[in-house]
Amino acid sequence: MSRGIVFFDYDGTLVDESRRIYRPTAATMSAVEELRKNGYLAVLATGRAKCYIPDTGIEWDGMITSNGACAEINGKRVYNRLVSDELVKELVEKADSIGYKYVLENQEICYTNGLDNKHFIETLKFFDIRSEHFHPVSEAEKLTANKMFLTYESPEVFERLEAEFKGRFVFGQHRHNLSCDVDVEGNSKGLGIAEIAAQAEVDMKDTYAFGDSINDYEMLRNVAHGIAMGEHREELLEVCEFVTETVDNDGVSKGLAKLGLIGGNI
Repeated sequence: MSRGIVFFDYDGTLVDESRRIYRPTAATMSAVEELRKNGYLAVLATGRAKCYIPDTGIEWDGMITSNGACAEINGKRVYNRLVSDELVKELVEKADSIGYKYVLENQEICYTNGLDNKHFIETLKFFDIRSEHFHPVSEAEKLTANKMFLTYESPEVFERLEAEFKGRFVFGQHRHNLSCDVDVEGNSKGLGIAEIAAQAEVDMKDTYAFGDSINDYEMLRNVAHGIAMGEHREELLEVCEFVTETVDNDGVSKGLAKLGLIGGNI
């Protein structure tokens, strides 16, 4: 029986691409290792699809991927939600007229119309994502997606996107880049938390989460103890217990120590 579960966002929490921190720091890795030795489960909760999560150097007990559309614990997938075929088809059809490049995220393979687009490739480089994880949309036998990821070259395109798909998609802008996640209404990282806790037989009062962005809002709200990173979206102050340090100041390790889940001397 585990003592609890800690959920960790990836981009902006374990790493910070804006500061060229592309993998968890040594202090973060040591802290998560100590956390697991102390009897807690460590679960990665990311907007990324599983196929393009890099090797973090951390042994994860579970994963919530594509902003909550898919989840697994101890190697067992507990759910896998797809966007409706109609909405995927409409987003693909509107791409050229509105002016965005899209990724149709599935856990094993992702399809895109952006492999020949400079801004799309630069966005992948910013997030330290290798383009080999993506395949031309022309290769897809069927257009399916757990979630979509879009890039665009001006804020005006994002405004057109929101107006076009209002009420059907939720757009989560990335803090340091002209790109966003696209989810159906109701999808969130928070959805997987209760399911994973139930599978692991952990009481919800023993759940914790670290995050920085708007796609972490429901996650921090749903756990018993939500912690916002030092650089965070202002909305997270509504649902977090406290704010820890930034990624480069080892906010995760300091936050775990403040919670009493690990020792203070790391």
